Amino acid sequence: MDFNSSTYDQKYFNFTAAQLSAEREHIVQDIIKQGAARIINKIKTPATADLLEAQKENVERRFLASATKGLKALRELDSKVFHVPSHVLLPEHMFLENQFTKGQEEQKVAKLEELKAKYRENMTMLAHLKIEEEKYAAMEDLIQKEIEMQDRVQKNCSALNAAKLKQYCTQVNLKQPNKDLAN
Repeated sequence: MDFNSSTYDQKYFNFTAAQLSAEREHIVQDIIKQGAARIINKIKTPATADLLEAQKENVERRFLASATKGLKALRELDSKVFHVPSHVLLPEHMFLENQFTKGQEEQKVAKLEELKAKYRENMTMLAHLKIEEEKYAAMEDLIQKEIEMQDRVQKNCSALNAAKLKQYCTQVNLKQPNKDLAN
């Protein structure tokens, strides 16, 4: 982070990510030192007091070394989270939001006109479809009656024995000479 970015973060967060991380690391160091001191006070005896005090710094260093990886990850997270990105417009930058060049305004007007024409075209198509739907809805009763008539005709025709009727007709034609054909 550069100085300007750090100043910007200080202004809007009232602290920087580096300050937050340093404060957390200081707190972790204090917790480790106080924890080691309490543990030593609880387990020390007059015979082991000198030995434990001599090893205290070594133990604190080991605890801090094991916590360093996590603290480093937290430092990186702080730098991502507690930072106002440069692309974010703050209230004081509101005047920048709606400033367009003449070319941009012309493009927006042209796009608006195109969208208006497309809207009118879509509305015309919707009106046409609505009229067509009403026409088919009016014809629905007629179509239903026609389907019923076809079902009745098919039912009546299936009741006739067409093969026997055909055989009867051919027999009648063979027995009687066709006078109409002779004339």
